[in-house]
Amino acid sequence: MGLGTSTVKYILFFFNFAFALSGLALLALGLVTRYYSTKTEELANKASGDAAGLAALAFIIIGGAVFIVSFFGCCGAIRESHCMITIYAMFLLAFFLLEAATGVFLYVNRGQVESITRKSLTTVFEDYTNKSESRALVDEIQHDFHCCGVDGPNYWTERKAAALPHTCCHEDGGQGTTCSKTQAWQDGCLQKSIDLVKEKSGMLFKIIIGIAGGELIGIVFALCLASSIRNEERRQGYA
Repeated sequence: MGLGTSTVKYILFFFNFAFALSGLALLALGLVTRYYSTKTEELANKASGDAAGLAALAFIIIGGAVFIVSFFGCCGAIRESHCMITIYAMFLLAFFLLEAATGVFLYVNRGQVESITRKSLTTVFEDYTNKSESRALVDEIQHDFHCCGVDGPNYWTERKAAALPHTCCHEDGGQGTTCSKTQAWQDGCLQKSIDLVKEKSGMLFKIIIGIAGGELIGIVFALCLASSIRNEERRQGYA
């Protein structure tokens, strides 16, 4: 095996080893986001209609797929198998196209985050007096996000509420207490929820683009190695 082929082989091997570790990291991030998120992140996720949960599921799927394909690439590089490396490159190309399409979809539909969150959050707030689950969620959101109503204290006064919920107050005295508009948080909960969801969506977009870029590099190295192996086999056949 020539020096150039050997060099590309080890470059591809270490590239895939690092890529496999990144796949495991992405898988772990998805599991942590989905099952071990902070209370604030969990509330924002509920307010957005489980957008973060879907993003975490995407992390898990992509991370697992990246790890498996990278392991396959490592084996192909070490064994110097033209067939395995070619199949590996095809898998990488398929993942690259899928992730590029996902990245473009997220970018084009980034404005939908606000409308989805607005619809979900408004529905929860409208059910505040009718459903105990909605009341508990609204109280948690207002208390943890330091906000009041969908778009401010006026949300409650416009709905002819007898008083502002106790979780609107700067100093929450607990169930049964109330406060005036001047004692309440002035920020609305909608914008704070949107900002947090957009932050998570932006992180997902950057990670997907980063992985897609790495896969593109892997495709180039894999095709170079497969071509080098094939040429070496032909030269040996002519010898």
